[in-house]
Amino acid sequence: MNSVKTPARAGNGPVGEAAKKNLINNVFVRKTQYTTMTYAMPREQLINRASEIKVIPTLDGIVNRVFTVLGNNNSSFNDLSDVVRYDQAISSKIISIANSAYYSRGIEIFNLQRAMLTIGFEEVRSIVSCILLMEGIIKMLKLKEEDLLSLWKHSIEVASAARVLSERLLIEDPQKAYTASLLHDIGKIVFYLALPDYAEMLKGMKSTGDMVAFERDQFGIDHQETGYIIAVKWKFPHDFARVIRGHHGDHSSNQQDALLRIVNASDRFSTHTLNSRSTEAFILDKERNAIALEVEKIMEFLQLG
Repeated sequence: MNSVKTPARAGNGPVGEAAKKNLINNVFVRKTQYTTMTYAMPREQLINRASEIKVIPTLDGIVNRVFTVLGNNNSSFNDLSDVVRYDQAISSKIISIANSAYYSRGIEIFNLQRAMLTIGFEEVRSIVSCILLMEGIIKMLKLKEEDLLSLWKHSIEVASAARVLSERLLIEDPQKAYTASLLHDIGKIVFYLALPDYAEMLKGMKSTGDMVAFERDQFGIDHQETGYIIAVKWKFPHDFARVIRGHHGDHSSNQQDALLRIVNASDRFSTHTLNSRSTEAFILDKERNAIALEVEKIMEFLQLG
């Protein structure tokens, strides 16, 4: 009489273990596919969103002129004053800051020129960069408050660190590095607006992997490219556009492009991924408290956080 073989029960013996592993793998694959589908947005849609972003109409004419002045190493006090004085919002903000506890000398200031002199040319250049980007661009897009604060705090921290590196390494104009760094992640605005879960994705990628690679894999485009589209549309200076497009590349101390090297190192400093043995890390670690105070000051000026 032929014996009838009964199939091995799932969970018993080697066959059962293999079945369980296959089941787990299939569930993982399905879950990964579902996650990808949840996040997926065609590259073309993100490009279109980047192309459609606009600044406040009243600032449309001033954006290009201000960033051109800020991107020019030879720009003067008068060059900046000539642009800013025609914008009431920026002028009033500078006067307000000049009368703040950080700069006030006991005499109230009502005149833009006097306010700029009180604050100092280099500081004014930084403040104007922040006001223009924050008040004229980011706030207008109506990001969620937590997204706005996260993006803005990171941008100011990178900008402050970049200015420190420029001053210490003597390889780039500090204000140019500051403004370029302030703009470096502008492409993330597109992802924040198009993807409700983008902030959570960023948090998850900080400790587990390469955000740029993840963006490219999921969407066929990363925030460097969407930022470059914005930079070209708004006619940013070429140096700023170049930084926006390539700040996540390999920019070691051997990198010939000083501006990219500085922004990349400052970005890594902010995200705690900078090589601790590098010259940049040595400099920035010593200035960590000063950078934190600068971030706090700018956040207070703009009434954030």
